Amino acid sequence: MRSCVRIPRLFVPRDYESWVAPACDAPAGLWEPLSGEGSVSARDCVIPDFLRGSGEEAQFTKMRENMYAALENGDIERLERGFVLVRKITSRGERRGLLVCVDLEAVSEEGGVRLSTETDPALLRSRMKERERAVLEFPHTLLCYKDKRDRLMRALEEEELAPLYEFHTPLCSLKGEFVYDFIAEEIIPDLMKFADPCFGVLDGNHTLAAAKLHWEEVKAQIKESESKNHPARFALAELVNLYDPAVQLSDAASGAPIKKDEFSAMLKAGKKLPVKGLSLGGPREARCSLEGREISYD
Repeated sequence: MRSCVRIPRLFVPRDYESWVAPACDAPAGLWEPLSGEGSVSARDCVIPDFLRGSGEEAQFTKMRENMYAALENGDIERLERGFVLVRKITSRGERRGLLVCVDLEAVSEEGGVRLSTETDPALLRSRMKERERAVLEFPHTLLCYKDKRDRLMRALEEEELAPLYEFHTPLCSLKGEFVYDFIAEEIIPDLMKFADPCFGVLDGNHTLAAAKLHWEEVKAQIKESESKNHPARFALAELVNLYDPAVQLSDAASGAPIKKDEFSAMLKAGKKLPVKGLSLGGPREARCSLEGREISYD
């Protein structure tokens, strides 16, 4: 399988603890502003789902302004090329993930990246409009690879990684370590081997599907020579081992457990689960927005 993993140049906040934001579909009570006067946080650059619908255009405009403010005010700074090894301590234990970029050209029913559930048309349109107006990308999708012996993470833990952050939030405890590009290059072949035949979405089907639709629109308006490295072609994704003990899949609506081997077989067959969404356990601990990347040239 051709590699669909890319090494990004990420933006990170100077003040991590005031920057983190919960998942887009988290309850309104978790979205109380944390940023201080004159500063911007991820909560100012992400649209929670409860604010979508009528009046969302004003939200998109404000989001765009906040993204430019974060860049101009120095609230965020750009790292060198590399991955981020993310550790989240949740009610399910420690879950480790690798923050990377994936090529949206690989997102399809038979491609190297596959959606796991159907998407809601209205929510998908809203997420797509949000991405059209964004200059930075913060929300990211959780994708799974399959490594029953945990070889990838054990190999990474033997490397000398650079500490980025370590703090606690009401949602979970977070620790991030920077994976230098020369290390990232070495592990991409293993990632693709563990993904074979594909990476599957654990959380963020709408986020990834919206990014794919936006890229198709952008691609139709640019020259083929410009499409190879255009920032809109790629999307942030956190790669998580499906067989990590902290990953426990269930139907987000009913709470019914989903067996990992059955989930893996479904992805391999190019099928989607007959559920509206997946849950990894806990009060929307699965994703939070912290690191970001550029998705627009303007």
